Amino acid sequence: MTLREWQELGEERLARHLVFDVVKSRRRSPRTGVEIGFFLVKTPDWVNVVALTHDEHLVLVRQYRAGTRSFSLEIPGGLIDRHETDPSQAAARELREETGYVAERIVPIGTMTPNPAIFTNRCHTYLATGCSRVGELQMDSGEDIVVELVHRSQLDDLVRRGAIDHALVLAAFAFWRAHEQR
Repeated sequence: MTLREWQELGEERLARHLVFDVVKSRRRSPRTGVEIGFFLVKTPDWVNVVALTHDEHLVLVRQYRAGTRSFSLEIPGGLIDRHETDPSQAAARELREETGYVAERIVPIGTMTPNPAIFTNRCHTYLATGCSRVGELQMDSGEDIVVELVHRSQLDDLVRRGAIDHALVLAAFAFWRAHEQR
């Protein structure tokens, strides 16, 4: 069987938030001809940052996540602002705002689709090396963040124990490993 594009029949915005829209998108299956409604979240692209200090510590953030009603150990990241023409700008900004750290070097290591079934955006992953603390955090009003430094040798244990379980963070670590093996 050959897969073909689904015909787009239209969209209806159901909700608008500061950083995303929820839309109902109508599409027609090329195989069956049946019209199907899909609920999509339209949002700008995201960035996340695997940040390493000179002494091989990962710069992690712990913050409350309403979806799971729990605190999550993650890497810095967030939305690419409208004025940022290059995702690396957003990566450097998010690293500085969420951790107080800046990097000597930031390189792209991968791009992913967070959940292509419902999200329309992509997440760009960067490796930031030579990170050093230059100031205080610059949190948004909806962020309460604590920075935690973890030596890279402890990462596998944190993942194995489920202490790090955010899917985009785990994917970023996979990109990092693949980048290091090149």
